[in-house]
Amino acid sequence: MTGAVRAVCLAAAAGVVLAAGCGEEEPEPYRPSEPVYSTLFRFDAFASAPTVDGGEVALRDLRGRVLALYLMSTWSEDCRRTAPLMVSVYERYRSRQFELVGLAYERTADEGQARQAVRAFRDGFKMSFPMALGPEVLWQELEEAIGASRRLPTLVLLDRQGVVRDVFRGLPPGYEQVLADRIERLLAEPYVPLPGDPPVEE
Repeated sequence: MTGAVRAVCLAAAAGVVLAAGCGEEEPEPYRPSEPVYSTLFRFDAFASAPTVDGGEVALRDLRGRVLALYLMSTWSEDCRRTAPLMVSVYERYRSRQFELVGLAYERTADEGQARQAVRAFRDGFKMSFPMALGPEVLWQELEEAIGASRRLPTLVLLDRQGVVRDVFRGLPPGYEQVLADRIERLLAEPYVPLPGDPPVEE
């Protein structure tokens, strides 16, 4: 993405945020607590990931929806703890132009073994959202953009324009309402397509 395109993207996202605050009364500002990073950038290199069933999930196909990227691993106890929360969040918002994608980072270098482990994890927790193998370039961009170090699980929230707005690291107990509040706020924002962006699917 060129500097000019990035500037247009961020300006559009910022305009959406400002527009949401117009009215007779200023809404209560959103004040996330650690470990939530409020940010504003679009991924450059990360564009897609291979699903564990042999397909592909691509960011371009999800533009117009609020998107959550669930960075996880099957061997992490914290990921096992938060898996039911992800299932609940998806079921709660999936009918409201919300999408959730699991991106697994496994210890094995064998792609076949990794796919098998993630499929078992998905089936065990009855996850109906897409599960894919996470690319390293995603972590690289998070580190460059906000200085985020790797910690699983991590949840990345993107608005309808595909702009990263928040990053939750660790998802400790008690953050369910903070997460729900942020998703609700992003769902309430309109989609302002940029040139070349797809229309919203009804």
